[in-house]
Amino acid sequence: MNDMMELMAVTTRGLENVSADEMGRIAGLNLSQVAYRRVHAAFSGEPADLLDLRTVDDIFLHLAAWEDLIPQRAGLAQLTELAGTLAFTEALGAVARVRPLGAEPVFSVTANFVGKRKYNADEIKEAVAAGVGDRTSWRYAAENESDLNLRVFIEHDRADVGLRLAAASLGRRAYRQANLPGSLKPPVAAAMLRMAGVLPGDSLLDPFCGAGTILIEAALAGADARGGDNDPLALTAARENAARAGVSLTLEEWDSRHLPLEGRSVARVVTNLPWGRQVEVDEGTAALYRQACAEIDRVLTSNGEIVILTDQPDLLAFPRHPVVTRTEISLFGQTPVISQFSVR
Repeated sequence: MNDMMELMAVTTRGLENVSADEMGRIAGLNLSQVAYRRVHAAFSGEPADLLDLRTVDDIFLHLAAWEDLIPQRAGLAQLTELAGTLAFTEALGAVARVRPLGAEPVFSVTANFVGKRKYNADEIKEAVAAGVGDRTSWRYAAENESDLNLRVFIEHDRADVGLRLAAASLGRRAYRQANLPGSLKPPVAAAMLRMAGVLPGDSLLDPFCGAGTILIEAALAGADARGGDNDPLALTAARENAARAGVSLTLEEWDSRHLPLEGRSVARVVTNLPWGRQVEVDEGTAALYRQACAEIDRVLTSNGEIVILTDQPDLLAFPRHPVVTRTEISLFGQTPVISQFSVR
């Protein structure tokens, strides 16, 4: 396929550059803009090649950019009018290259916005759906009942509109059936692994593995993934998810403060520590973090990498590994920080 397609990837706030780096390594893809929760690009390759992206929440074929949107109630009629001008032919052709479409598709609309306005996301959806319905014979339905999804991303007075390439969001991995409070979004886990420089064959440790998302994403990337948790239910969930993903993990029930591992035996440590409202920590958080950090430092190779997610990054300390970057992200309605420690 030689025609140039305009793309819009939606990602977690704070991880835009990580997603842009992953996208930029795809042959035929040229980045054009990195914006709030979005990465825009032009692409001349096969659409199916985009479905392997791991760090983005979703990928859309960019249909239009609407400028000078009205924030008052009259803006809803404006959105309906603009939606009636959308052209779908080329985008539908790209979608048809990766999955079958019926003659009369069922469509849904998802919407979010940045900036004050006098209408809400549900009203945006209805307004856009009305305009599309006037132009086509498609039936409007909920997202889980639709063949096609339109994404409307409004930032102040501009909207970017896209048509989802895949049948479902890329961030909703099929293996994620068993979940626990605080379970990490797979694209965030994949981004953390990318920040740690995890490569095929690397030894990867997650001492607080929970439902196994980091370990599974690492194993799918070719790493030798090992982890554990002090909760047997978490390990059961991790095993179930790993089986669905078709990967093999080394999982153990353990106390992360006393890991049954040899010193200097692990090349990469990537983990989501207990934090925030999602997970209740039974003991003093500071003591837990201090002891866990000491164990991670003990088992890590001298040139190893550490990437940790928590809302209390100041409690992390690794004498041999200075902090390189701290990246605040949006997750679970909170703003935790991904801290990267490295010898470099």
